Amino acid sequence: MQERVLVVGAGIAGLTAAHALRGAGVGSVLVDKSRAVGGRMATRTLGEARFDHGAQHFSIRSETFAAVTRGWAAAGKMHEWYQTADLEPRYVGTGGMRKIPEFLAESLDVRTGIAIERLDLDGGEPAAVDTRGERIGATAFIVTPPVPQTLALLNASRIDAPDALRETLSAIDYRACLAVMMQLDGPSGLTDGHSSVVNDPIAWMADNAHKGTSATPSITVHSTPGFATDYLEADPEDWTGHLVAASQPHLNGQVTAATGHRWRFAEPTTILEQGCVVLDTRVPVALAGEVFAGAKIEGAVLSGLAAASSILDRLP
Repeated sequence: MQERVLVVGAGIAGLTAAHALRGAGVGSVLVDKSRAVGGRMATRTLGEARFDHGAQHFSIRSETFAAVTRGWAAAGKMHEWYQTADLEPRYVGTGGMRKIPEFLAESLDVRTGIAIERLDLDGGEPAAVDTRGERIGATAFIVTPPVPQTLALLNASRIDAPDALRETLSAIDYRACLAVMMQLDGPSGLTDGHSSVVNDPIAWMADNAHKGTSATPSITVHSTPGFATDYLEADPEDWTGHLVAASQPHLNGQVTAATGHRWRFAEPTTILEQGCVVLDTRVPVALAGEVFAGAKIEGAVLSGLAAASSILDRLP
């Protein structure tokens, strides 16, 4: 392996970028402030139940993404969940959505629980500096967190991004989502294992046992953006109780336990459709993530590929 690229964020965009770099013979280090890889491709275990509490499924629209997912399928990490007459097939990670990013991380240098404070590009060896003051040297950087966190990192790093780009990124907003993971005493009864035709405050319900994620009855409920806005800073016990009460009439099984999770950056309201943006500073810095190439998992993968390609073009 030659060179070393520092990738900030071990979600699907960062993992995809690192895999593309590896395929071109370029090494990388991925750092993420969370304890696990995957970002919103998240799966949690509570007792005997397992829950996909972030991204619930994905579809395949482009041939580029189809080629990527063929590798996931060959490794036994994904399968089709459902298809309707008016929708393309929906796919999920086999055993949970996080199984896909965990599979990608196996062959990479991934370091979790590390928060990058700034990129130090002034004098000496370029490096990412974490909140403990530790430095990780690199010859290029790929930055993949949600846009507000990316802008904060650029500001802390004193990177001179063009005014037009800063204005564009500053205008990007995100819808929040409150997720509740519910254990049931019996099957949910949800037709085809999901429901998106429910009333406020519920936007989506998914049966994790139907998906093959959980061996025991468990439901993930996602709130509407409006409900999330109203309750984002409230006590989780408050909004968890609201969503449990709203869900129960739609379920056959009774809710026996529930816990909540906040997704502050669940869905961007604006998509740039550029693949990625590269700042030609002293060393190249690529900004990537679903905002730059279309929302959801496919967009994040396409952006990761674009970022890797752009960095490869700029390496010596």
